[in-house]
Amino acid sequence: MDSLTVSSLSSTPGSELSTDEMKLLAKLEEQNRLLETDSKSLYSVNGVLRNPTSPKTFSLEENIWENVINEWEDWSKRKVGQIKVLTRRGVPAHLRAMVWQLLCDSGNVSVRPQYSDLLKSSSPSETLIHRDLTRTFPHHQLFHNHQSISKETLFNVLKAYSVLDQEIGYCKGSVFIVGLLLTQMAEEEAFCVFVRLMKDFRMRELYKSSRDELGCCIYQFDSMIKEQLPELHSHFQTQGFQTSVFSSSWFYSIFLSSLPISAAMRIFDIFMCEGLEIVFRVGLAVLDMKQTELIKLDNEGMMKCLQNLESWESNPDLMIEAAYQIKYNGSQMKQFRKDYEAIKAKELEEQEELKGLCSENKHLKHRLAILERRCSEKLVSQLRKELEKTQLNIASSQNALKEMQANTSQLEEISAAPDEHSVLYLRTELISCRLREAEALTELKQLKNHIKDMDEKLQNEIHRNQLKRTEAHVSSQRDHLQELTSHNKDLHSQLQQIRCHFLAVQNKWKGNEDGDAGNLIERLQKQITELQIQIQTFSKCAPSSCQPSTSASLEHKDT
Repeated sequence: MDSLTVSSLSSTPGSELSTDEMKLLAKLEEQNRLLETDSKSLYSVNGVLRNPTSPKTFSLEENIWENVINEWEDWSKRKVGQIKVLTRRGVPAHLRAMVWQLLCDSGNVSVRPQYSDLLKSSSPSETLIHRDLTRTFPHHQLFHNHQSISKETLFNVLKAYSVLDQEIGYCKGSVFIVGLLLTQMAEEEAFCVFVRLMKDFRMRELYKSSRDELGCCIYQFDSMIKEQLPELHSHFQTQGFQTSVFSSSWFYSIFLSSLPISAAMRIFDIFMCEGLEIVFRVGLAVLDMKQTELIKLDNEGMMKCLQNLESWESNPDLMIEAAYQIKYNGSQMKQFRKDYEAIKAKELEEQEELKGLCSENKHLKHRLAILERRCSEKLVSQLRKELEKTQLNIASSQNALKEMQANTSQLEEISAAPDEHSVLYLRTELISCRLREAEALTELKQLKNHIKDMDEKLQNEIHRNQLKRTEAHVSSQRDHLQELTSHNKDLHSQLQQIRCHFLAVQNKWKGNEDGDAGNLIERLQKQITELQIQIQTFSKCAPSSCQPSTSASLEHKDT
Protein backbone atom coordinates (compact mmCIF):
# COMPACT_ATOMS: atom_id res chain seq x y z
CA MET A 1 0.00 0.00 0.00
CA ASP A 2 1.78 3.12 -1.27
CA SER A 3 -0.45 5.83 0.15
CA LEU A 4 -2.24 6.44 3.38
CA THR A 5 -5.52 4.59 3.88
CA VAL A 6 -8.04 7.07 5.11
CA SER A 7 -11.47 6.64 6.63
CA SER A 8 -14.66 8.39 5.71
CA LEU A 9 -15.50 9.47 9.24
CA SER A 10 -17.82 12.44 9.62
CA SER A 11 -16.07 15.71 10.52
CA THR A 12 -15.96 16.74 14.15
CA PRO A 13 -15.25 20.22 15.50
CA GLY A 14 -11.69 20.61 16.78
CA SER A 15 -10.25 22.90 19.39
CA GLU A 16 -7.93 25.77 18.53
CA LEU A 17 -4.21 24.87 18.53
CA SER A 18 -1.89 26.60 20.98
CA THR A 19 1.07 28.71 19.86
CA ASP A 20 3.56 25.92 20.68
CA GLU A 21 1.46 23.42 18.76
CA MET A 22 1.29 25.76 15.79
CA LYS A 23 5.09 26.09 15.80
CA LEU A 24 5.49 22.33 16.05
CA LEU A 25 3.01 21.77 13.26
CA ALA A 26 4.84 24.29 11.07
CA LYS A 27 8.08 22.42 11.63
CA LEU A 28 6.34 19.13 10.82
CA GLU A 29 5.03 20.57 7.56
CA GLU A 30 8.52 21.82 6.70
CA GLN A 31 9.92 18.40 7.43
CA ASN A 32 7.34 16.75 5.21
CA ARG A 33 8.09 19.13 2.35
CA LEU A 34 11.82 18.47 2.65
CA LEU A 35 11.19 14.73 2.93
CA GLU A 36 9.30 14.68 -0.34
CA THR A 37 12.17 16.61 -1.98
CA ASP A 38 15.05 14.72 -0.45
CA SER A 39 14.86 12.43 2.55
CA LYS A 40 18.34 13.47 3.68
CA SER A 41 17.31 17.12 4.02
CA LEU A 42 15.33 16.23 7.14
CA TYR A 43 18.55 16.31 9.07
CA SER A 44 19.17 19.99 8.24
CA VAL A 45 16.00 21.20 9.96
CA ASN A 46 16.63 22.64 13.44
CA GLY A 47 14.25 22.29 16.33
CA VAL A 48 12.42 19.58 18.19
CA LEU A 49 11.76 17.50 15.05
CA ARG A 50 15.12 17.99 13.31
CA ASN A 51 15.06 14.39 11.94
CA PRO A 52 12.79 11.34 12.12
CA THR A 53 14.87 9.81 14.92
CA SER A 54 15.51 12.83 17.11
CA PRO A 55 14.65 12.59 20.82
CA LYS A 56 10.92 12.95 21.20
CA THR A 57 9.03 15.22 23.54
CA PHE A 58 5.85 13.21 23.88
CA SER A 59 4.08 15.88 25.87
CA LEU A 60 3.83 17.92 22.67
CA GLU A 61 3.46 15.01 20.26
CA GLU A 62 0.72 13.42 22.31
CA ASN A 63 -1.25 16.62 22.02
CA ILE A 64 -0.67 16.58 18.27
CA TRP A 65 -1.77 12.93 18.04
CA GLU A 66 -4.86 13.66 20.10
CA ASN A 67 -5.67 16.47 17.72
CA VAL A 68 -5.03 14.11 14.76
CA ILE A 69 -7.46 11.59 16.24
CA ASN A 70 -10.11 14.23 16.92
CA GLU A 71 -9.72 15.84 13.51
CA TRP A 72 -8.94 12.64 11.61
CA GLU A 73 -11.05 13.35 8.55
CA ASP A 74 -9.36 16.69 7.97
CA TRP A 75 -5.84 15.38 8.66
CA SER A 76 -6.31 12.29 6.50
CA LYS A 77 -7.36 14.40 3.54
CA ARG A 78 -5.10 17.45 3.77
CA LYS A 79 -2.14 16.56 5.98
CA VAL A 80 -1.05 13.09 4.88
CA GLY A 81 2.61 14.15 4.85
CA GLN A 82 2.46 15.33 8.46
CA ILE A 83 0.85 12.03 9.51
CA LYS A 84 3.71 10.16 7.83
CA VAL A 85 6.33 12.23 9.67
CA LEU A 86 4.57 11.71 13.00
CA THR A 87 4.22 7.99 12.36
CA ARG A 88 7.91 7.60 11.51
CA ARG A 89 8.74 9.16 14.88
CA GLY A 90 6.52 6.62 16.59
CA VAL A 91 2.96 6.51 17.83
CA PRO A 92 2.44 6.99 21.60
CA ALA A 93 1.76 3.61 23.21
CA HIS A 94 -1.59 4.55 24.79
CA LEU A 95 -2.86 5.95 21.46
CA ARG A 96 -1.52 3.19 19.24
CA ALA A 97 -4.72 1.12 19.17
CA MET A 98 -6.85 4.09 18.11
CA VAL A 99 -4.29 5.32 15.55
CA TRP A 100 -3.92 1.89 13.93
CA GLN A 101 -7.68 1.51 13.63
CA LEU A 102 -7.95 4.96 12.04
CA LEU A 103 -5.04 4.33 9.67
CA CYS A 104 -6.60 1.15 8.28
CA ASP A 105 -10.24 2.30 8.61
CA SER A 106 -11.21 -0.83 10.55
CA GLY A 107 -14.34 0.89 11.86
CA ASN A 108 -15.99 0.35 8.48
CA VAL A 109 -15.33 -3.37 8.25
CA SER A 110 -18.61 -4.97 7.20
CA VAL A 111 -17.90 -8.34 8.82
CA ARG A 112 -17.64 -7.01 12.39
CA PRO A 113 -21.17 -8.25 13.32
CA GLN A 114 -20.33 -11.72 12.00
CA TYR A 115 -17.40 -12.31 14.38
CA SER A 116 -19.33 -14.33 16.98
CA ASP A 117 -20.96 -16.44 14.25
CA LEU A 118 -17.57 -17.12 12.67
CA LEU A 119 -16.27 -18.43 15.99
CA LYS A 120 -19.14 -20.91 16.16
CA SER A 121 -18.25 -22.37 12.76
CA SER A 122 -15.61 -25.06 12.32
CA SER A 123 -12.48 -24.46 10.29
CA PRO A 124 -10.30 -27.03 8.46
CA SER A 125 -7.28 -25.06 9.70
CA GLU A 126 -7.99 -25.53 13.42
CA THR A 127 -5.49 -28.36 13.87
CA LEU A 128 -2.75 -26.42 12.10
CA ILE A 129 -3.45 -23.29 14.18
CA HIS A 130 -3.30 -25.26 17.42
CA ARG A 131 -0.03 -26.88 16.38
CA ASP A 132 1.62 -23.56 15.46
CA LEU A 133 0.42 -21.87 18.65
CA THR A 134 1.81 -24.74 20.71
CA ARG A 135 5.22 -24.32 19.09
CA THR A 136 5.31 -20.49 18.90
CA PHE A 137 3.26 -19.13 21.80
CA PRO A 138 5.43 -20.32 24.73
CA HIS A 139 8.76 -19.21 23.20
CA HIS A 140 8.41 -15.92 21.33
CA GLN A 141 9.17 -12.65 23.14
CA LEU A 142 5.95 -11.09 21.84
CA PHE A 143 3.89 -13.40 24.01
CA HIS A 144 6.25 -13.37 26.98
CA ASN A 145 6.12 -9.62 27.49
CA HIS A 146 2.34 -9.28 27.18
CA GLN A 147 0.45 -11.45 29.61
CA SER A 148 -2.83 -10.01 28.34
CA ILE A 149 -2.53 -12.15 25.21
CA SER A 150 -4.06 -15.53 25.83
CA LYS A 151 -3.69 -18.50 23.58
CA GLU A 152 -7.46 -18.71 23.32
CA THR A 153 -8.00 -15.15 22.03
CA LEU A 154 -5.17 -15.58 19.52
CA PHE A 155 -6.74 -18.83 18.34
CA ASN A 156 -10.17 -17.21 18.06
CA VAL A 157 -9.02 -14.39 15.76
CA LEU A 158 -7.00 -16.75 13.54
CA LYS A 159 -9.84 -19.24 13.33
CA ALA A 160 -12.47 -16.57 12.59
CA TYR A 161 -10.45 -15.28 9.66
CA SER A 162 -9.79 -18.79 8.32
CA VAL A 163 -13.55 -19.36 8.29
CA LEU A 164 -14.21 -15.97 6.68
CA ASP A 165 -11.61 -16.39 3.93
CA GLN A 166 -11.37 -20.09 3.19
CA GLU A 167 -9.20 -19.56 0.12
CA ILE A 168 -6.39 -18.23 2.34
CA GLY A 169 -7.32 -20.05 5.52
CA TYR A 170 -4.40 -19.78 7.91
CA CYS A 171 -0.82 -18.70 7.23
CA LYS A 172 1.96 -19.11 9.78
CA GLY A 173 3.19 -15.50 9.58
CA SER A 174 -0.23 -14.15 10.55
CA VAL A 175 0.14 -15.38 14.15
CA PHE A 176 2.71 -12.64 14.86
CA ILE A 177 0.59 -9.86 13.35
CA VAL A 178 -2.55 -10.94 15.21
CA GLY A 179 -0.51 -11.33 18.39
CA LEU A 180 0.79 -7.76 18.06
CA LEU A 181 -2.73 -6.44 17.46
CA LEU A 182 -3.98 -8.21 20.59
CA THR A 183 -1.31 -6.43 22.66
CA GLN A 184 -2.96 -3.12 21.76
CA MET A 185 -6.71 -3.77 21.47
CA ALA A 186 -9.59 -6.11 22.18
CA GLU A 187 -10.19 -9.38 20.36
CA GLU A 188 -12.97 -8.17 18.05
CA GLU A 189 -11.12 -4.93 17.20
CA ALA A 190 -7.97 -6.92 16.42
CA PHE A 191 -10.01 -9.14 14.07
CA CYS A 192 -11.36 -6.09 12.18
CA VAL A 193 -7.90 -4.54 11.84
CA PHE A 194 -6.51 -7.88 10.60
CA VAL A 195 -9.30 -8.17 8.00
CA ARG A 196 -8.45 -4.68 6.74
CA LEU A 197 -4.72 -5.50 6.61
CA MET A 198 -5.41 -8.62 4.59
CA LYS A 199 -7.66 -6.79 2.17
CA ASP A 200 -5.98 -3.40 1.69
CA PHE A 201 -2.31 -3.90 2.65
CA ARG A 202 -1.39 -6.72 0.19
CA MET A 203 -1.14 -9.24 3.02
CA ARG A 204 -3.81 -11.48 1.51
CA GLU A 205 -1.82 -11.69 -1.74
CA LEU A 206 1.32 -12.45 0.27
CA TYR A 207 -0.40 -15.36 2.05
CA LYS A 208 -1.90 -16.96 -1.06
CA SER A 209 -0.75 -20.51 -1.74
CA SER A 210 0.52 -19.54 -5.19
CA ARG A 211 3.04 -17.17 -3.49
CA ASP A 212 3.02 -14.92 -6.57
CA GLU A 213 2.96 -11.67 -4.58
CA LEU A 214 5.63 -12.93 -2.17
CA GLY A 215 7.76 -13.96 -5.13
CA CYS A 216 7.31 -10.48 -6.66
CA CYS A 217 8.35 -8.78 -3.38
CA ILE A 218 11.43 -10.97 -3.07
CA TYR A 219 12.33 -10.29 -6.71
CA GLN A 220 11.98 -6.53 -6.11
CA PHE A 221 14.03 -6.79 -2.92
CA ASP A 222 16.75 -8.82 -4.67
CA SER A 223 16.86 -6.26 -7.52
CA MET A 224 17.33 -3.45 -4.95
CA ILE A 225 20.20 -5.39 -3.36
CA LYS A 226 21.79 -5.89 -6.77
CA GLU A 227 21.56 -2.17 -7.55
CA GLN A 228 22.44 -0.64 -4.17
CA LEU A 229 24.65 -3.37 -2.62
CA PRO A 230 26.32 -4.98 -5.66
CA GLU A 231 29.26 -6.42 -3.72
CA LEU A 232 26.97 -8.19 -1.24
CA HIS A 233 24.71 -9.40 -4.06
CA SER A 234 27.74 -10.86 -5.85
CA HIS A 235 28.72 -12.66 -2.63
CA PHE A 236 25.20 -14.09 -2.35
CA GLN A 237 25.45 -15.34 -5.94
CA THR A 238 28.87 -16.88 -5.37
CA GLN A 239 27.69 -18.71 -2.24
CA GLY A 240 24.36 -19.70 -3.81
CA PHE A 241 22.56 -17.89 -1.00
CA GLN A 242 18.98 -17.15 -1.99
CA THR A 243 17.36 -13.90 -0.85
CA SER A 244 14.10 -15.73 -0.16
CA VAL A 245 15.77 -17.80 2.58
CA PHE A 246 15.85 -14.88 5.01
CA SER A 247 13.48 -12.28 3.52
CA SER A 248 10.30 -14.39 3.31
CA SER A 249 9.69 -14.17 7.05
CA TRP A 250 10.34 -10.40 6.94
CA PHE A 251 7.45 -9.88 4.49
CA TYR A 252 5.20 -12.48 6.14
CA SER A 253 5.43 -11.06 9.65
CA ILE A 254 6.55 -7.43 8.96
CA PHE A 255 9.76 -8.19 10.96
CA LEU A 256 7.74 -9.24 14.02
CA SER A 257 9.35 -12.71 13.98
CA SER A 258 12.90 -11.33 13.56
CA LEU A 259 13.37 -8.01 15.34
CA PRO A 260 13.02 -7.13 19.02
CA ILE A 261 9.46 -6.16 19.84
CA SER A 262 10.28 -2.49 20.46
CA ALA A 263 11.86 -2.09 17.02
CA ALA A 264 9.24 -4.24 15.29
CA MET A 265 6.44 -2.16 16.75
CA ARG A 266 8.00 1.02 15.38
CA ILE A 267 8.17 -0.60 11.93
CA PHE A 268 4.55 -1.70 12.27
CA ASP A 269 3.54 1.90 13.00
CA ILE A 270 5.02 2.98 9.67
CA PHE A 271 3.60 -0.09 7.90
CA MET A 272 0.09 0.88 9.01
CA CYS A 273 0.63 4.29 7.43
CA GLU A 274 2.78 3.59 4.35
CA GLY A 275 2.42 -0.10 3.61
CA LEU A 276 5.12 -2.59 2.57
CA GLU A 277 7.59 0.10 1.54
CA ILE A 278 9.03 0.12 5.07
CA VAL A 279 9.81 -3.62 4.83
CA PHE A 280 11.96 -3.01 1.74
CA ARG A 281 13.67 -0.04 3.40
CA VAL A 282 14.40 -1.78 6.71
CA GLY A 283 15.48 -4.99 5.00
CA LEU A 284 17.99 -3.17 2.81
CA ALA A 285 19.18 -1.11 5.80
CA VAL A 286 19.84 -4.32 7.75
CA LEU A 287 21.92 -5.75 4.89
CA ASP A 288 23.77 -2.45 4.43
CA MET A 289 24.73 -2.26 8.10
CA LYS A 290 25.84 -5.92 8.18
CA GLN A 291 27.42 -6.01 4.72
CA THR A 292 31.03 -6.03 5.94
CA GLU A 293 30.30 -8.95 8.27
CA LEU A 294 28.19 -10.91 5.77
CA ILE A 295 30.80 -10.85 2.99
CA LYS A 296 33.17 -12.83 5.23
CA LEU A 297 30.65 -15.61 6.01
CA ASP A 298 29.36 -18.74 4.31
CA ASN A 299 25.68 -19.67 3.96
CA GLU A 300 25.23 -20.95 7.49
CA GLY A 301 27.09 -17.99 8.98
CA MET A 302 25.06 -15.47 6.97
CA MET A 303 21.81 -17.09 8.08
CA LYS A 304 22.80 -16.89 11.74
CA CYS A 305 23.94 -13.28 11.30
CA LEU A 306 20.61 -12.22 9.77
CA GLN A 307 18.67 -13.99 12.50
CA ASN A 308 20.57 -12.14 15.22
CA LEU A 309 19.09 -8.63 15.16
CA GLU A 310 18.83 -8.12 18.92
CA SER A 311 21.37 -5.24 18.83
CA TRP A 312 18.65 -2.82 17.67
CA GLU A 313 16.43 -3.37 20.66
CA SER A 314 17.99 -0.46 22.58
CA ASN A 315 17.93 2.04 19.70
CA PRO A 316 15.19 1.43 17.10
CA ASP A 317 15.51 5.07 16.01
CA LEU A 318 18.88 4.23 14.45
CA MET A 319 17.22 1.54 12.36
CA ILE A 320 14.47 3.93 11.17
CA GLU A 321 17.09 6.56 10.33
CA ALA A 322 19.10 4.01 8.30
CA ALA A 323 15.90 2.85 6.55
CA TYR A 324 15.11 6.33 5.26
CA GLN A 325 18.61 6.74 3.90
CA ILE A 326 17.85 3.88 1.49
CA LYS A 327 16.87 4.92 -2.02
CA TYR A 328 13.34 3.79 -2.84
CA ASN A 329 11.91 4.65 -6.25
CA GLY A 330 8.24 3.84 -6.82
CA SER A 331 8.55 3.86 -10.61
CA GLN A 332 11.52 1.53 -10.44
CA MET A 333 9.60 -0.85 -8.19
CA LYS A 334 6.79 -0.92 -10.74
CA GLN A 335 9.33 -1.78 -13.42
CA PHE A 336 10.72 -4.57 -11.23
CA ARG A 337 7.17 -5.89 -10.90
CA LYS A 338 6.72 -5.85 -14.68
CA ASP A 339 10.03 -7.70 -15.10
CA TYR A 340 8.92 -10.30 -12.55
CA GLU A 341 5.55 -10.76 -14.27
CA ALA A 342 7.33 -11.23 -17.60
CA ILE A 343 9.59 -13.87 -16.04
CA LYS A 344 6.60 -15.62 -14.48
CA ALA A 345 4.73 -15.55 -17.79
CA LYS A 346 7.71 -17.15 -19.49
CA GLU A 347 7.97 -19.73 -16.72
CA LEU A 348 4.26 -20.44 -17.08
CA GLU A 349 4.70 -21.01 -20.81
CA GLU A 350 7.60 -23.33 -20.11
CA GLN A 351 5.53 -25.15 -17.51
CA GLU A 352 2.69 -25.55 -20.01
CA GLU A 353 5.17 -26.86 -22.57
CA LEU A 354 6.68 -29.14 -19.95
CA LYS A 355 3.21 -30.30 -18.99
CA GLY A 356 2.50 -31.13 -22.63
CA LEU A 357 5.80 -32.98 -22.90
CA CYS A 358 5.07 -34.86 -19.68
CA SER A 359 1.66 -35.83 -21.02
CA GLU A 360 3.21 -36.98 -24.28
CA ASN A 361 5.91 -38.80 -22.36
CA LYS A 362 3.26 -40.51 -20.24
CA HIS A 363 1.41 -41.54 -23.40
CA LEU A 364 4.62 -42.87 -24.94
CA LYS A 365 5.45 -44.75 -21.75
CA HIS A 366 1.99 -46.31 -21.84
CA ARG A 367 2.50 -47.36 -25.43
CA LEU A 368 5.96 -48.64 -24.60
CA ALA A 369 4.53 -50.68 -21.73
CA ILE A 370 1.96 -52.19 -24.10
CA LEU A 371 4.65 -53.00 -26.66
CA GLU A 372 6.91 -54.43 -23.99
CA ARG A 373 4.06 -56.55 -22.71
CA ARG A 374 3.33 -57.82 -26.20
CA CYS A 375 7.00 -58.43 -26.88
CA SER A 376 7.38 -60.15 -23.54
CA GLU A 377 4.42 -62.41 -24.33
CA LYS A 378 5.95 -63.30 -27.69
CA LEU A 379 9.34 -63.75 -26.06
CA VAL A 380 7.88 -65.97 -23.35
CA SER A 381 6.11 -68.06 -25.97
CA GLN A 382 9.29 -68.33 -28.00
CA LEU A 383 11.35 -69.16 -24.93
CA ARG A 384 8.78 -71.78 -23.94
CA LYS A 385 9.08 -73.41 -27.35
CA GLU A 386 12.86 -73.25 -27.19
CA LEU A 387 12.73 -74.72 -23.70
CA GLU A 388 10.58 -77.61 -24.91
CA LYS A 389 12.94 -78.14 -27.83
CA THR A 390 15.93 -77.98 -25.51
CA GLN A 391 14.31 -80.48 -23.17
CA LEU A 392 13.75 -82.83 -26.09
CA ASN A 393 17.36 -82.37 -27.15
CA ILE A 394 18.48 -83.03 -23.61
CA ALA A 395 16.36 -86.19 -23.50
CA SER A 396 17.78 -87.41 -26.83
CA SER A 397 21.28 -86.50 -25.67
CA GLN A 398 20.73 -88.47 -22.48
CA ASN A 399 19.56 -91.48 -24.51
CA ALA A 400 22.57 -91.15 -26.78
CA LEU A 401 24.78 -90.87 -23.70
CA LYS A 402 23.27 -94.04 -22.28
CA GLU A 403 23.90 -95.87 -25.58
CA MET A 404 27.47 -94.60 -25.65
CA GLN A 405 27.92 -95.67 -22.07
CA ALA A 406 26.56 -99.11 -22.97
CA ASN A 407 28.90 -99.32 -25.98
CA THR A 408 31.75 -98.15 -23.79
CA SER A 409 30.90 -100.86 -21.30
CA GLN A 410 30.88 -103.44 -24.11
CA LEU A 411 34.18 -102.17 -25.40
CA GLU A 412 35.58 -102.28 -21.90
CA GLU A 413 34.38 -105.88 -21.58
CA ILE A 414 35.87 -106.64 -24.96
CA SER A 415 39.11 -104.95 -24.01
CA ALA A 416 39.13 -106.96 -20.82
CA ALA A 417 39.09 -110.30 -22.89
CA PRO A 418 42.33 -111.99 -24.07
CA ASP A 419 44.22 -110.18 -26.85
CA GLU A 420 43.94 -112.93 -29.52
CA HIS A 421 40.16 -113.06 -29.20
CA SER A 422 39.94 -109.27 -29.49
CA VAL A 423 42.13 -109.18 -32.61
CA LEU A 424 40.12 -111.97 -34.23
CA TYR A 425 36.88 -110.19 -33.43
CA LEU A 426 38.18 -106.92 -34.86
CA ARG A 427 39.46 -108.63 -38.07
CA THR A 428 36.10 -110.30 -38.54
CA GLU A 429 34.32 -106.97 -38.10
CA LEU A 430 36.74 -105.29 -40.53
CA ILE A 431 36.19 -107.95 -43.21
CA SER A 432 32.43 -107.68 -42.81
CA CYS A 433 32.61 -103.91 -43.07
CA ARG A 434 34.69 -104.10 -46.28
CA LEU A 435 32.27 -106.61 -47.78
CA ARG A 436 29.36 -104.36 -46.98
CA GLU A 437 31.23 -101.42 -48.52
CA ALA A 438 31.95 -103.41 -51.73
CA GLU A 439 28.33 -104.47 -52.00
CA ALA A 440 27.22 -100.87 -51.56
CA LEU A 441 29.62 -99.66 -54.29
CA THR A 442 28.39 -102.38 -56.67
CA GLU A 443 24.79 -101.46 -56.05
CA LEU A 444 25.62 -97.80 -56.57
CA LYS A 445 27.29 -98.53 -59.93
CA GLN A 446 24.33 -100.60 -61.09
CA LEU A 447 21.98 -97.88 -60.03
CA LYS A 448 23.92 -95.28 -62.05
CA ASN A 449 23.87 -97.50 -65.19
CA HIS A 450 20.17 -98.07 -64.77
CA ILE A 451 19.55 -94.37 -64.47
CA LYS A 452 21.60 -93.75 -67.65
CA ASP A 453 19.62 -96.36 -69.61
CA MET A 454 16.36 -94.90 -68.41
CA ASP A 455 17.48 -91.44 -69.46
CA GLU A 456 18.36 -92.63 -73.01
CA LYS A 457 15.03 -94.42 -73.35
CA LEU A 458 13.21 -91.32 -72.20
CA GLN A 459 15.00 -89.11 -74.79
CA ASN A 460 14.23 -91.59 -77.63
CA GLU A 461 10.60 -91.76 -76.65
CA ILE A 462 10.34 -87.97 -76.62
CA HIS A 463 11.89 -87.72 -80.12
CA ARG A 464 9.54 -90.39 -81.52
CA ASN A 465 6.50 -88.63 -80.15
CA GLN A 466 7.63 -85.28 -81.60
CA LEU A 467 8.23 -86.92 -85.04
CA LYS A 468 4.79 -88.52 -85.05
CA ARG A 469 3.11 -85.23 -84.21
CA THR A 470 5.09 -83.49 -87.01
CA GLU A 471 4.18 -86.13 -89.64
CA ALA A 472 0.51 -85.99 -88.71
CA HIS A 473 0.54 -82.20 -89.02
CA VAL A 474 2.26 -82.33 -92.42
CA SER A 475 -0.24 -84.88 -93.67
CA SER A 476 -3.18 -82.76 -92.60
CA GLN A 477 -1.64 -79.71 -94.29
CA ARG A 478 -1.16 -81.65 -97.53
CA ASP A 479 -4.78 -82.79 -97.57
CA HIS A 480 -5.92 -79.24 -96.95
CA LEU A 481 -3.67 -78.01 -99.76
CA GLN A 482 -5.08 -80.53 -102.22
CA GLU A 483 -8.61 -79.47 -101.33
CA LEU A 484 -7.78 -75.82 -101.88
CA THR A 485 -5.99 -76.56 -105.17
CA SER A 486 -8.96 -78.51 -106.50
CA HIS A 487 -11.35 -75.79 -105.52
CA ASN A 488 -9.08 -73.23 -107.10
CA LYS A 489 -9.10 -75.14 -110.39
CA ASP A 490 -12.86 -75.23 -110.36
CA LEU A 491 -13.00 -71.49 -109.86
CA HIS A 492 -10.56 -70.92 -112.73
CA SER A 493 -12.67 -73.08 -114.94
CA GLN A 494 -15.78 -71.12 -114.08
CA LEU A 495 -13.93 -67.91 -114.74
CA GLN A 496 -12.81 -69.17 -118.16
CA GLN A 497 -16.33 -70.16 -119.07
CA ILE A 498 -17.70 -66.78 -118.06
CA ARG A 499 -15.07 -65.01 -120.11
CA CYS A 500 -15.86 -67.09 -123.18
CA HIS A 501 -19.51 -66.39 -122.65
CA PHE A 502 -18.69 -62.75 -122.30
CA LEU A 503 -16.84 -62.71 -125.63
CA ALA A 504 -19.66 -64.46 -127.37
CA VAL A 505 -22.21 -62.11 -126.02
CA GLN A 506 -20.02 -59.19 -126.88
CA ASN A 507 -19.75 -60.31 -130.53
CA LYS A 508 -23.44 -61.10 -130.66
CA TRP A 509 -24.57 -57.78 -129.44
CA LYS A 510 -21.98 -55.77 -131.11
CA GLY A 511 -24.36 -54.32 -133.61
CA ASN A 512 -27.13 -53.62 -131.07
CA GLU A 513 -27.68 -50.49 -129.11
CA ASP A 514 -24.86 -49.46 -126.87
CA GLY A 515 -27.06 -49.01 -123.84
CA ASP A 516 -28.24 -52.64 -123.52
CA ALA A 517 -24.86 -54.00 -124.40
CA GLY A 518 -23.24 -51.77 -121.80
CA ASN A 519 -25.57 -53.04 -119.08
CA LEU A 520 -24.92 -56.65 -119.93
CA ILE A 521 -21.20 -56.09 -120.01
CA GLU A 522 -21.31 -54.35 -116.66
CA ARG A 523 -23.15 -57.35 -115.09
CA LEU A 524 -20.68 -59.78 -116.52
CA GLN A 525 -17.77 -57.71 -115.25
CA LYS A 526 -19.25 -57.74 -111.77
CA GLN A 527 -19.49 -61.53 -111.85
CA ILE A 528 -15.90 -61.74 -113.05
CA THR A 529 -14.81 -59.44 -110.21
CA GLU A 530 -16.64 -61.53 -107.60
CA LEU A 531 -15.02 -64.70 -108.88
CA GLN A 532 -11.59 -63.08 -108.74
CA ILE A 533 -12.21 -62.04 -105.14
CA GLN A 534 -13.19 -65.59 -104.21
CA ILE A 535 -10.07 -66.92 -105.92
CA GLN A 536 -7.87 -64.47 -104.00
CA THR A 537 -9.60 -65.43 -100.75
CA PHE A 538 -8.87 -69.13 -101.31
CA SER A 539 -5.36 -68.27 -102.31
CA LYS A 540 -4.76 -66.54 -98.94
CA CYS A 541 -6.18 -69.49 -97.04
CA ALA A 542 -3.82 -71.86 -98.80
CA PRO A 543 -0.42 -72.69 -97.15
CA SER A 544 2.47 -70.42 -97.96
CA SER A 545 4.18 -73.21 -99.87
CA CYS A 546 1.53 -73.31 -102.57
CA GLN A 547 0.82 -69.58 -102.97
CA PRO A 548 3.48 -68.72 -105.54
CA SER A 549 2.35 -71.39 -108.05
CA THR A 550 -1.34 -70.51 -107.62
CA SER A 551 -0.78 -66.81 -108.12
CA ALA A 552 1.33 -67.45 -111.23
CA SER A 553 -1.37 -69.62 -112.78
CA LEU A 554 -4.03 -67.03 -112.11
CA GLU A 555 -1.95 -64.31 -113.72
CA HIS A 556 -1.38 -66.54 -116.74
CA LYS A 557 -5.06 -67.28 -117.13
CA ASP A 558 -6.03 -63.62 -116.72
CA THR A 559 -3.67 -62.76 -119.52
